[in-house]
Amino acid sequence: MDTTKQPVPMPQDRRTMAILLGAVGGCLDVFSHIQFSTLIATQTGNIILIVADWYGPTVKTTYRILSLVFFTCGFILGILLKERAQSSHWRTWGVLPLTLTTFLFPFFHSHYFIWVILLATSTGMVMLTYTGSKIESYPYMIMMTSGNYRRMVTAWYEYIRFKDRRHIIRRQAANYSMIVASFIGGAIFTGFLTRFIHQYAIWTVTTILTIIIIHYTRYNHIHHLEQKNI
Repeated sequence: MDTTKQPVPMPQDRRTMAILLGAVGGCLDVFSHIQFSTLIATQTGNIILIVADWYGPTVKTTYRILSLVFFTCGFILGILLKERAQSSHWRTWGVLPLTLTTFLFPFFHSHYFIWVILLATSTGMVMLTYTGSKIESYPYMIMMTSGNYRRMVTAWYEYIRFKDRRHIIRRQAANYSMIVASFIGGAIFTGFLTRFIHQYAIWTVTTILTIIIIHYTRYNHIHHLEQKNI
């Protein structure tokens, strides 16, 4: 009987976290596109929109440029936060600004320029906070789906093509499929919800981020990872 103790996976490398972060990306981008005609999480899409609509409405282009610039600022702030981290709790602090921003948005939603800046900055922080995360042992992109979709298609192709490796590839294909599905599900749900409750639909993001904070903090505490998971 093998009594070797298996290492405890870090919370950011578990399926639960990958699915939640995927859903956040879908929710944020759909909501921000409906509200501001810009993207908050997927900055490559913003670059395409800036170039494609360069001669379109100035306000839309301005929102997209602000989103790109302040997402970058938020990412840098995340780097600074990580460099000063002394425990695993730094990831909670990295998620908290976006949680508060999405919660407050419905109450003061008329000042779009300010909210694009706040949402983009805090989203950049979250992006850095969980960059390098894995779903089990497989790397993935958080809050966006292009790279995950490519990995999903590749994994399913290899599952069908190489029968002798199916037992290994099946888990990988399933993991990437879950991330892609969570992104799409979050986008569809938030888009549908926005039609009925308008700006309050962003509380979907607030709810998911709150679950992430609770899950991450509790998991670290239970497994005594506060000083290991930095």
